[in-house]
Amino acid sequence: MTALMVALLVFLFSLQSLFLKLFSERYDNPDSALTSTVFSITYGVFAGVATLILAGFRFAPSPATLGLGALNAVMLFTYTAAMIQASRCGSYSFQMISVLFGGILVPMIYGALFLGEALTALQLAAVALMLVSFVLMNLRGLTLRGNSNKFLFWCLALFLSNGFYGVFMNLQQMRMNGGERNEMIILTFLGMALLYAVLQLARSPKALVSGFRMSKKPMLFLILCCCVATAAVHMMLYVLTLIDETVLYTIDNGGVLILSVLYSRLLFHEKLSRTQLLGIALAVASIVMLSL
Repeated sequence: MTALMVALLVFLFSLQSLFLKLFSERYDNPDSALTSTVFSITYGVFAGVATLILAGFRFAPSPATLGLGALNAVMLFTYTAAMIQASRCGSYSFQMISVLFGGILVPMIYGALFLGEALTALQLAAVALMLVSFVLMNLRGLTLRGNSNKFLFWCLALFLSNGFYGVFMNLQQMRMNGGERNEMIILTFLGMALLYAVLQLARSPKALVSGFRMSKKPMLFLILCCCVATAAVHMMLYVLTLIDETVLYTIDNGGVLILSVLYSRLLFHEKLSRTQLLGIALAVASIVMLSL
């Protein structure tokens, strides 16, 4: 049952990436620079309000959940802002490796240093294999030549923010014994949306309103993305109570990357190189090893 839930979780997160790509490509507002702001505010408000409704408008976070939720809102805000900045000034492949490595290594190191967690030799080998597969699947265009210190700073921000987002989610569930999931989601996503709205208001209040003007097709993909992403984050917090977080994040990041590459081939007709195919094979092997 747990394996099926993890598989569904990976599928939902892969759909989130797919719908986000489709929304970004079809966003037809004259100011395309507002794409990320519009998505982040919409996603944050949608996830927070939908969770509040599902919870019957019950919202009573403990001090621990309040603190961790606020920290995670900052991590999510930092992550999205760093994604935008890094994409403007350097290698996309290196940027994605920073995201994927951070999502696995930071929770693993934190768990080993502060939570007394340890992986078996087989699990460690599987994690290492998955990291190699990330490099292979992003090898095309992978270079640091010509990239500035500013780009490296934003990649470091991506590495840490994506990693600590997972750490804080896991810590909250450990502290609350699987409770207050709704409160954690509401604080994280509404907090992130609020931070983005304040930043945009400081830049240009008019643009904050005009950015949401778009045609029906990008609006549809935006809503679909918010729906599957909200379902995924709810499921992730539950699955974290059933499986080690390093194992879960390794399978999740690897599985989403595999499906994203396959979507690119099947839906967007992008050719796969031999190194990408080898990377997919290694990622599948890693997931099998972690499932044993």
